[in-house]
Amino acid sequence: MPPPGVQEIEHSNRLIEFLIGEIERQKGVIPFNEYMHHVLYRPGLGYYSAGKIKFGKAGDFVTAPEISDLFGRTLANQFESFYRQGCATNILEFGAGSGRLCAQLISHLPETKSYYIIELSADLRQRQQAYLQRQLEQEIVDRITWLDELPVDYNGIVFGNEVLDAMPVHVVTKLQQWHELGVGFDGERFHWRRYSDTGHAVTAMQAIEGELGSLPEGYCTELNLNYKPWLRALQASTQQVVVVMIDYGYEQAQYYHPERCDGTLICHYRHRMHADPLVYPGLQDITAFVDFDAFATAAVESGFEIGGFSTQGAFLLSNGILEEAEQPGSQDDTMTRLDIAQQIKTLTLPAEMGEKFKVMCLQKNLSLEFPALASVR
Repeated sequence: MPPPGVQEIEHSNRLIEFLIGEIERQKGVIPFNEYMHHVLYRPGLGYYSAGKIKFGKAGDFVTAPEISDLFGRTLANQFESFYRQGCATNILEFGAGSGRLCAQLISHLPETKSYYIIELSADLRQRQQAYLQRQLEQEIVDRITWLDELPVDYNGIVFGNEVLDAMPVHVVTKLQQWHELGVGFDGERFHWRRYSDTGHAVTAMQAIEGELGSLPEGYCTELNLNYKPWLRALQASTQQVVVVMIDYGYEQAQYYHPERCDGTLICHYRHRMHADPLVYPGLQDITAFVDFDAFATAAVESGFEIGGFSTQGAFLLSNGILEEAEQPGSQDDTMTRLDIAQQIKTLTLPAEMGEKFKVMCLQKNLSLEFPALASVR
C-alpha cells in the first residue's frame, strides 16, 4: 500500500495514543467493536470524523453515486413510485457521504417537501453542505436539513446507501469453543487477543451455528449486534415510513458458509483493499458485509414489515436504469456513450456491483407494492 504522508502519520499517532490508553485502562484488551468504533468515529480522530477525503478518485473508495448519476436517477424512480402510492413526500438519508446522492435524488424529485440528513461526522457534514450549495439552486438547498438525532413522528422515505456495513462489529473465532476477539497492544503494534468466552456475540454465534450446522475449527467471523437497537430507535421515531437499505452483504447461509473461514472484514486505503483492520488507525475505512437475514429478523422483531429483497442489478434494471441512460442529452457523443455503458455495467453486472450489493425494503403502517423486488422477495 502507499505509505501515509507526514500529516497522516501525525493524525494516526494521536489516535494510537488514545487507543493505547483505552487498552491499558481495560487491563490490556478492548473488544473489536469498540476498537472499530474509535478508529472510525472518535470525534476529531476517527476516519469519518477527521478531514481526510474519503470518496471518489482522491479518496479511498468509490460508491455507486460517485460512479454514475444514473444510480440516483434510477433510485428516484423507485421513490417516485412510493410517492404515487401514498407515501409522504419526505426523505431521510443516513450517512450522505459526499452529498452526491442527495443532489441526484432531490434534483429528480421536485415534489419532495423536506430532505433530512443524519450525518455523524462534522467534517462530512461540512463537505456535504459545501457540495450541495455548489450544485443546487438555493430554493432546493433550503429544503435540506441536517439533523443530530432521529426526528419525532417522521413520515416518508428512510434510506441508507452503504451505511450498515460501517457499523462496528464483534469478531468471534472457534477454538474448540467460540470466543470473542479483542485488540491489545504489545508495545509496538496492535494485535488480536482473546477477549471473552461469554457475552452476546458468543451466544449469538452459538445460535447461528446450531441452526446452520457445525463450522470448522479456527473459523473466524463477525456479528453486527447493532441492527436491532438501530431499528428499534427508528421504529420509535416514525409513523408511516418505507425504509430502503442498499449495501453489500449475504443471506445468512452464505455469510456463515464453512469455506468463508476468515470472515468479511475489508479495509480501504487509497483504493487498495486488504483485510488488516489493525494497521493505519484513523486513516483507512473498515467495513463488514451485511447479514441480511439478521437484519430482516431484527426488522420484523422491531415492528417493520419486509417489503422486498433484491440484488442491486435487478433492482436498478427494474427501475429503468437503461431507460434513464437513453434520456435526451445523456449520450451526446461516442465517448460519452461508452462511458455510460461502462457505468451501467459496473452498477448492474454480477461480476461487478450487481450481485455483491443487495437492496432490502421495509415498511411501517403502509401498504406499498414493490414490483422491482417481487422476483426475489
